Amino acid sequence: MATATATPASARDLFDALAPFGPVVEGEELAFDDDPPTALDVALGVLHTGVRAELAGRRWLGCDGATGRVAVLNPAATLPAGVTLLCVEGDARWDRIDPAARVELPRLFDPAPGPSARG
Repeated sequence: MATATATPASARDLFDALAPFGPVVEGEELAFDDDPPTALDVALGVLHTGVRAELAGRRWLGCDGATGRVAVLNPAATLPAGVTLLCVEGDARWDRIDPAARVELPRLFDPAPGPSARG
């Protein structure tokens, strides 16, 4: 289980680290009963859709920026290297991954290119 001081490597790890802060889904947003630690902000910026998918019991989707291929993502795994867009099944829009996140938190991403259906 991830802790507030350790950087989560997956949406499931982040979900576990956020549990004490009361994460809830409000529409297409992730909200909290208590503020999570700022140390998790960068990971949240990338993986919030995966946490929402876990909370809502919906599929987490990723889109490969080079091919446009959409794959169901496994919240317990790292993100496929080619994925640039994320959403929860049923969302009205996709969320773009900030390219700086790949430099700041490389452990969130697979080194191999291209998304693969996982789960």
